[in-house]
Amino acid sequence: MDKSPLILITNDDGIESPGLLAAIGAVYDLGEILVVAPRYQQTGSGRSFPSSDGVIHQEHVEVKGLTISAFSIDGSPAQAVQYGLVELAPRHPDLLVAGINYGENVGSGVTISGTVGAVLEGAAFGIPGLAVSLEAPVEYHQSYSEDIDFSV
Repeated sequence: MDKSPLILITNDDGIESPGLLAAIGAVYDLGEILVVAPRYQQTGSGRSFPSSDGVIHQEHVEVKGLTISAFSIDGSPAQAVQYGLVELAPRHPDLLVAGINYGENVGSGVTISGTVGAVLEGAAFGIPGLAVSLEAPVEYHQSYSEDIDFSV
């Protein structure tokens, strides 16, 4: 039996987001990781399930000088969690990490946050989760600016 925790990682900013790469880097040494994220920007999607083509795309991301296998889907972060759980995870994840999001998820914005929506989806399956966001000027919220420091 594998005693290493399985950590499911997603976000709402897309598979190429520096925030996602920072989240992967932050937990990489803590266990086995499974990265499943939206293929494109999904900010403000909450826990929605829009129509999707159902295709799971094999990806590779560079973190800490390593090439890591990842997956992307044409859908919301909540859908990425579902695909991870139903189609890709070798066992029930021990932790879900969503983020790191450009811009904080506070106040009434929590209800539409794709980052928070992903964690809520995981919670529905009994997976504890972290929705991680970073305060950033609003003009950066839908970009992949190198000006934002996601160091953890």
